[in-house]
Amino acid sequence: MRCGVLAALAVATAAALRPLPLRIDGRWYDAAEYADRQHVGGRWLVEYARGRDVSFLFKSIHSLNEEKARGALELLPEIAAPDDARPYAFSLGDAPDAVEVDTPLRRDLRAMVRRRFGADTNAAKATTGQWLRIGLASFLTLSCWARWAAGDVVATALLPFSAWLLVAHTAHDATHGSLSARPWVNYWFQFTAHPLFFNVFVWIPQHLISHHQFTNEHDFDVDLHHFAPARLSPEASYDEGSDANRAWTFCFKGCLTTLGTSLLQPLRTVLAKPTPNFDVNITPVPDDVSKRVLAASMAPTFAALFYPLLAFGVGGGNWGLALFSSLWPFVGASLIWTAMTQTSHVQAACHDATVEDDCWTARQIAHSYDYSVARPRERAVVAALTAGLNMQSLHHALPTIAQSRLPALYDEYAEIAARHGAAPRTSKNLLTASGELLDFVFETNAPVVEAAVPVAR
Repeated sequence: MRCGVLAALAVATAAALRPLPLRIDGRWYDAAEYADRQHVGGRWLVEYARGRDVSFLFKSIHSLNEEKARGALELLPEIAAPDDARPYAFSLGDAPDAVEVDTPLRRDLRAMVRRRFGADTNAAKATTGQWLRIGLASFLTLSCWARWAAGDVVATALLPFSAWLLVAHTAHDATHGSLSARPWVNYWFQFTAHPLFFNVFVWIPQHLISHHQFTNEHDFDVDLHHFAPARLSPEASYDEGSDANRAWTFCFKGCLTTLGTSLLQPLRTVLAKPTPNFDVNITPVPDDVSKRVLAASMAPTFAALFYPLLAFGVGGGNWGLALFSSLWPFVGASLIWTAMTQTSHVQAACHDATVEDDCWTARQIAHSYDYSVARPRERAVVAALTAGLNMQSLHHALPTIAQSRLPALYDEYAEIAARHGAAPRTSKNLLTASGELLDFVFETNAPVVEAAVPVAR
């Protein structure tokens, strides 16, 4: 027993001593000791960035404590670039566009945040109201799961919606470290995304390191490629010459999206398989996540998928109930997930040029799409239902502020952004934004019809 404990301590010590390389502004740092002892978000968040370039992320997430973060960075030991360095979590090109973070727009937004919250990072975390809603959503979701296990059709029908309400109030904020000031709270609440919405070990690195740093940048934002061969960007090209409108592929995959984020993406890492339409796996997990841990994290998804087939189909002979209870939670979750996430970026307006194209924050705002923001009450209610994604541009500009804090900031934020030529791009509500999404996807994927060549007579 004693030998086993000593061995476990030795393994933990070795892991702690292992370098944790990060690249910021072209320089490589070892953040291992700092992540263990001082990082307020906990080591787990830094581990997601191991071996990556986090220049934009580092600057954007420290709006409340920029001086402290800069001072901590100066104390980190510089190291040579690792031999196996892969600075970009996803890359189809050599390097992303060169843009500046410290701009007049950024400074004005930072001043707004300081006026609202002071220098206290805790002041920007989830409100009491958000925690009360988390309690209610937790009760509803657990009740639906219990009745789902018993074969209750109504509870099964409601399960994706109750599960989304829980995820909307917890997982997204937790993955940004903005739910709570306690790292362990953020760490465990990210797992509310299991089993129906996404596997955290696969999704968070691509969400933070790829998408949030290089939003809608074709060569570096992996989110533009999840629906391939459907094109979500005018720059994309997968199967030129096809007579089919690949927008229908987007619609089909949109009904099964969370089976991909919860099961297929992590399974590709376990089996060492490439992503379809690519030569490599474009959604790898962090280096410190073993295949054993990743496989264990997939167990709840497998259980949700196969339990009804065994309990109600094989065991009870009711294959209609079995199929409904197995598939609907994922189909329902996928429809919600696709609507909530894709409407926020996959829009014609999100590919228009910005006035300040060399400003990182202006680009984040321009490449995001807001809705239901005109009236304060509507804005707050919709934010509670959508994880604050109805104010996506504000979230991308200031990603470490809890979603329940965003509605009160929006009017001042929008005025500041407009003053700098970066007014948020908006739609009336989720329905109109979804309609504009589909219009853009079908137009972007329309087959090119070559004009007939006249025949001389």
